[in-house]
Parts: sequence; C-alpha cells; structure tokens
Amino acid sequence: MADQATQTGAPAVQSTLVCRLRHRVGRWGPSPTAGEVELENVSSGLVEIDYDMHPLQHLNLVVTDAAGAVLSAWHYGIIFSPLGSTHTLPLEPREKYTAPVGLLGNVPEERRVPGCYTTVAVYQHKSLRMVSEPLQVRLE
Repeated sequence: MADQATQTGAPAVQSTLVCRLRHRVGRWGPSPTAGEVELENVSSGLVEIDYDMHPLQHLNLVVTDAAGAVLSAWHYGIIFSPLGSTHTLPLEPREKYTAPVGLLGNVPEERRVPGCYTTVAVYQHKSLRMVSEPLQVRLE
C-alpha cells in the first residue's frame, strides 16, 4: 500500500493519454461514490490499449482518508472477469473513452465511515502511466 501512495505523488510524464476522474449522477440520482474515469488521447497518433478483461483492468484507484492513510485494499482493475481472449481499445487523436467507476470501489465496507476521502486514478498500460487530479469524496 505504501507503494500506491508514493506513486500517486509522481506526475504523469507521458503526453499520449490524459486520465480524468470525476463525480457522476447515476440512474437513481446522485451518489457520493459514483464516478467515472475518462481517458483521452492527446497525441497526434493512434493509441491502442490491449486488454483481456476490460479496458479498466489497468486502472487503480488510490483512496486516502483525511489524514492521508491509504484505504484502498486491492488493485481496482481486478474486479473485472477474464474474457478468454485479448481485445484492443483503439483511441484516435482527441478521442475519449469514458466508463463508470466506484470512487471507493476498492475500499472494504468496514473502512467506509462518514468523512472526507481523496481518490486518485492511476492508469498504467505498458510504458504509459497517467495519474488523475485528486477527487474529493464525502460520505455523510
């Protein structure tokens, strides 16, 4: 877990993809833990993301409490099931891929107490590593 916390402080050095994390309103209205991640190809060429479970298998959410302690207990991408073959997500220049995420999806229920949390998305595929801006999550 300490490795996760250290990695989020490092700036993304690639200018190929940008990773964004934000709140979203679901079908049943607003939820403090409903979010979405967006990957945008900011390069001038095609970017291809290989996956054998889901394009977000390369995503990790690093969740910290108000004191800065890391609460996320597993890599977010392991929530997806294997597809049985490898697929490719192609992203043309300026194209975006957006998918829903649980902003506290890798935090055990017993650690989810009322308070303020910070979630950072870390998307790493091969040599590409993107880190989102921190997003505040408040549980009442």
